[in-house]
Parts: sequence; structure tokens; C-alpha cells
Amino acid sequence: MTKKLKKKVKKITLTMAGSLLSIIAVSAIGTRLLTMPKAESDQTLAISAESTNNTYAGEVEIIAGSNDRTSELSEDINIAEDGAILCNSIIQGARDNDLPDGKYIFRVEGKVGTTVETKDYAVELINFREDVRYSLDEGQTAKTISLGDTTKEYKTLIVKYHKNLTIDEGVTVTATNVSNLTYKKGMYLCVMGDLVNNGTISMTARGTYNVTGENVFLWKDKNGNYEYIPANGANGIPASSNKGGRVTGKKGNNGINRGTGSGGQGGLIHNGLGGSTNSWIGSSTGGTSYSGGNGSGGVINTNGPANSVSSTQASANRGGNAYAYNSGGWVDWFAGGGAGITGGNSAYYGNSTSVGTDSTGKNGTGGLLVLYAGNLTNDGKIESNGSNGAGANRSFGSSYGGATGGGGSRSEDQ
Repeated sequence: MTKKLKKKVKKITLTMAGSLLSIIAVSAIGTRLLTMPKAESDQTLAISAESTNNTYAGEVEIIAGSNDRTSELSEDINIAEDGAILCNSIIQGARDNDLPDGKYIFRVEGKVGTTVETKDYAVELINFREDVRYSLDEGQTAKTISLGDTTKEYKTLIVKYHKNLTIDEGVTVTATNVSNLTYKKGMYLCVMGDLVNNGTISMTARGTYNVTGENVFLWKDKNGNYEYIPANGANGIPASSNKGGRVTGKKGNNGINRGTGSGGQGGLIHNGLGGSTNSWIGSSTGGTSYSGGNGSGGVINTNGPANSVSSTQASANRGGNAYAYNSGGWVDWFAGGGAGITGGNSAYYGNSTSVGTDSTGKNGTGGLLVLYAGNLTNDGKIESNGSNGAGANRSFGSSYGGATGGGGSRSEDQ
């Protein structure tokens, strides 16, 4: 690798490091990032991400393909009898086949260790055949380019730029969601020329709703080894109990080998009754190939009976609800709901109205983001982050209290 290219890759890695709340790794694959013959040059750069808000600023422009496959497919495309596109990886299937806009099945025969798997991936493909530049319009300070259709069909979104792609400062490129839920099973930007990013490429808060994980075969190297996102990421944090005092919330477990991170665990405050009763902190969920894990809810319990083990645990599509109980009327307590694909409910206990508190944990886990580019220059952000659990400490006169809901965790730096 040349000295200049080393600096470029290092800069991208440092830009994305240091997150406590992001959920999933970003895989960026470039054919000409290394000064090697083409057959040996395809490499993976997996980037951890930094925590951001789960909302995108500015006007939203939705761009979808025609989804009308009227063109006949070229004879050099390998097609199964049932119409599936046969390819050795998702990266290669989009890169090497000239397919019109539309819906496809990419069929990949991959391998995990010595086990051979044949996987069918439903795909939504959009093409841009000339140079594309996403810029702010006059008077705008922020803009979101939302790629893909607005259906609730589960498909991997692949956007192929046959020449160059430039993203200007202030522009965010992401996948379309529907009613604040994401049905895209990841977003793959395939740029055959130069990708110059001065804005943001993001799958923050775009974890896929209500699907189980599967091995996602991204790339087959020259030695026949497969680079893939495993079906399951890090395990969730198990439930635990406490008989008094405070327990700080925990960040989720880090993923390894491209696996996603689990959800975080909410904090707990337990007082009274001489520590004779337990208060339970619920479990968070583990990550999948298409979504990071969901966080558990926070717990406040003063002089109250034990809450159940399941009262604040996260579920597959939702952050855990919070739990609050206080037998002393002079103090008002607030416990935050856990973040998740949909946020869990917060809980309030006291004599006055809870003003200014977060009623739920934030919506959205990190989604799968894959990049391929002939050359990649990144002076912006490439991210896929989870959301924050609801905050806790809210003042009511001279008394306040609370336990924060669980958020997510970044994947291991790779």
C-alpha cells in the first residue's frame, strides 16, 4: 500500500472510532485501494461508528428505481431456471452484472467454515448510469437523500453508480423507511468509479424491523474464503437483580468478526426496606445481521415490592419498558425506556406531572451498510448507529431522580 493510501484508510477508520451507542459495523470494500493486480485487490475495511442522533436533518428527497423489468437480461448473466441471479457474493453480483432497475433474487452459494450454504437474497436494484452529485439546493443547510421504494417488502437495497458519486457537505444519504420502520435489509452502495464523501452516508436508526438474521455473504476472496455478516451478533446482557443502592447502566456487548453489538442495559436505583427485596434489571437483546440489539428499560424502586424479571427486558422489535415505584410521596421518580427498533415506554411515579421527560426510548437500531468503490475519499461521515435510551434525571422542585434506559453498542473495531 502506498503511503498516501495508508493515510487515507487510517483517516476513515479514526473518523468512525469511539462509539458507545452504535450498533453495527460498516463494511467498505474497494477494488483499487491497494496497489496490487486486480485479482488480488479486493479488500474489506470494516469501520466502527460514532454515536449520533437517529433523526436526519433538512428536507427529504426520496429516490426509487422503476422496478419495471421490461428489458431482457444479457446472455452473459448467470441465471437459474427459476430466474434467480447466480453470483458468488452480494458484492460481485451487483458489480459484475449489468442489470436494469428492478427486483431480483441474488442466489449465493457461500461457506461458513466447512459448511456450504445456499442463500437467496431479495434485492431492490437502482441504477445511475452517469455521474451523480448530491448537493444542497439554494438556501438549504441540510438535506437527506432517501434511497429505495416505500413498500413494506423485505429487500436488500442495492444502488449502483456506474460512474462517480459525490456527496456534498450537509447532505445525508440513507435508505427509505416507512412510518419510522425500516424494511430494507441493509443498503449497499456500489460505486464503479470514484466515491467522494464530504457529507454523511448513514444507516443510523435503520435496523430492519421484524426479521431474523441470516449469514450475509458479502465477498469471496481469491482463496475461496467468504467474508460475511453472521446471522447473530453479540449476545444480549442477561437480567440481574440488586437489593440496594445504584447500578449504572451498561453499554451493549461488542460484536466480533463483523457481528453486530447487543443492546445496552438500563440503570437501576433501589432504596428502602433494608435491602430485603430484589429489583430486577431486564435483559437486552443480541444483534442480528440486519439490526443491532435493543436496550432494556431503567428501574426506580423505593420502598416497593420487587418488580418481575420480565418487566423491563427488551424484546425482538422493541426496547424494554421502564419500571418506577415510590412509596414516599415527597419524591417524584422517572425511569427511562430502552432504545430499540421501537423505543420502550418510560415510567413515572409521583404526585405531579412529569414535564419535559422522554416518554419513550429513542426509535432505531443500526442497520447494515455496505460500500464498494473504485476509489474512496472520505472527508465526511460513514456511520450506522443505534439510538439512545430515554434520559432520567428530571428535577421536580428540590427532589429528582431517575434511571436511564439502555442504548446500543458498537461492533468491535476490525
